[in-house]
Amino acid sequence: MAVFWHYSQNVDADADGPRPNGGRSKSRRTTIKHTYLLPLLLLLLTVSACSSTDTIVDPPPPAPPTHDLLFEGLLEATPELLFQDADTGEIRRLLPAGTVATDPAPSPDGARIAFVVSDEEAWTGDIFVVNRDGSGLVQITHDPAMDDQPAWSPDGTRIAFRSFRTEREGDIWLMNADGSDPVNLTPDPLPGVWDERRPAWSPDGARIAFATNAGGNVDLWTMRPDGSDPRQLTSTVDLDTEPAWSPDGTTIAFRRSSNDLGSDICVIPAAGGETVRLMLPGVQRTPTWHPDGTRLVFVDQPVTTDRPDLHSMRPDGTDVTPLVEEEVPGGCLNPDYLKRR
Repeated sequence: MAVFWHYSQNVDADADGPRPNGGRSKSRRTTIKHTYLLPLLLLLLTVSACSSTDTIVDPPPPAPPTHDLLFEGLLEATPELLFQDADTGEIRRLLPAGTVATDPAPSPDGARIAFVVSDEEAWTGDIFVVNRDGSGLVQITHDPAMDDQPAWSPDGTRIAFRSFRTEREGDIWLMNADGSDPVNLTPDPLPGVWDERRPAWSPDGARIAFATNAGGNVDLWTMRPDGSDPRQLTSTVDLDTEPAWSPDGTTIAFRRSSNDLGSDICVIPAAGGETVRLMLPGVQRTPTWHPDGTRLVFVDQPVTTDRPDLHSMRPDGTDVTPLVEEEVPGGCLNPDYLKRR
């Protein structure tokens, strides 16, 4: 309901002077009264128009999740492939209960998952690929040595991985997604023997980040997918490993471990620059980025004897939030995001 009010003012002075009959000028009163009323009418019309057209618009609902959280977890006595439904938070097995599987790596389109079946005591293992529904299981490496840590190229055609098939330290190898044409990207410069591990592709597929002791300590390096143009990214007496590129390719998150400060997640510009250590209590490792780039997911043990859980935080180390804890009694490792189809 609109509320109106009348505004008038008596005017004693007349520009033409007093009338012979002592009265005021009627035209003067009318002009002054209209002069005061006109702005008020315009204001009321404006308020009325805004009231009739301005409505409160509810914000759009959040976009549905595009990815589920994939990880290695121990629901019972053995490591399995698990994922957390982004809608319900429910933890589900990818393969039948008791199937031993580690190092899950989803393909970029979410259709397939590479993983490792290994014997840690014998130090042997191979890489397998399975469809996201658990069907179509295929073994793609067949070497007696340990093959592990698979990482898909952004176009889904190739897989980088670590292998000990040279019978020395680990090297970064590259093969087609079906396991064919394996090539060693980091052959040792004999008689020197270097250790390489944890390959991670840049989002544009132009470079692979990895950890190596080629510079004396275990630091982060990058190289082209053919093994050329190696560049050292970090240089420290600490152990730097487990690199993960941000979705926009500008930043690399990684794990830094030292005797005095423990194990923390760090971030560094992908082109090189200052390292920022996101210091939290306990041990943090194996970071991965949320697909929208706004958060990091990582394995967290606030006390080193605690169960390894999955937590997330902003890239500046704030707003630490639990994701998977007591739902997986034996703990979690190696998180990544599985795209929905």
